[in-house]
Amino acid sequence: MPGETQATPISAKLKFRLLCLLALCCIANGSPAFGQGMAFVCENNGLTRSVEIVSEPGFACRVKYTKSSGSSYPWSARNEGGYCGSKALFLVDKLKSWGWSCDSTEEVRSILVAHIERYHRHIKILNNVGKRCNFYPGEVQFGNLCGDARPEGVVVYTCETGADEWEQHLTVFLELESEPLIMEVGDSLSRQVTAYHIDNHRLVMETQALDSATTSTAPRDASVGCRSGAKSNWELYENRPSAP
Repeated sequence: MPGETQATPISAKLKFRLLCLLALCCIANGSPAFGQGMAFVCENNGLTRSVEIVSEPGFACRVKYTKSSGSSYPWSARNEGGYCGSKALFLVDKLKSWGWSCDSTEEVRSILVAHIERYHRHIKILNNVGKRCNFYPGEVQFGNLCGDARPEGVVVYTCETGADEWEQHLTVFLELESEPLIMEVGDSLSRQVTAYHIDNHRLVMETQALDSATTSTAPRDASVGCRSGAKSNWELYENRPSAP
């Protein structure tokens, strides 16, 4: 478990906030390269259609749908670059439900790895200014968590929050989103996630409840799912086991 954390002086706190802003800016600045240019080619009985996420003047992103009769733009966003990702996947899934076979023109795993490496650099910046987080890219598991026919990368990592205190965070990396989804799934006062794996569009977690004396009870299972949110962005939700 994490050890003691020293108090951070005021000057270091200011430095911490500035570097956090810098790290978040670095993550945000990398988003166009991973959303724009993504394309899917779909085929059915000798016919071909394509779904692309493109950038055009005046728009943060647009979904371009091309078939034999021409191209159209069913969704566009002027400010929110991440808006088009879920819309493009929705259209691809719809085509697949109609019997079309769709493939991405880019290697998904390499895109997810780039997201993970960038987030790892962000965690290193936090560690340099006093917040200790144990984030290991090699522990990321890949699988279809969100049920959108596209794989995601998931990892649970631990951050110190005080002397003998810690939190566990579930982080989900998506192909078409520059920033991961994050959910707190454990802490030193309630429970610890001891193992996890992706199964049937959900993350199954083995957990142990912790009492005030940090002694554990029998392990219990919980699961986390992924769904489209109110603004068409993905969000995480947990199904907690009922009390015995």
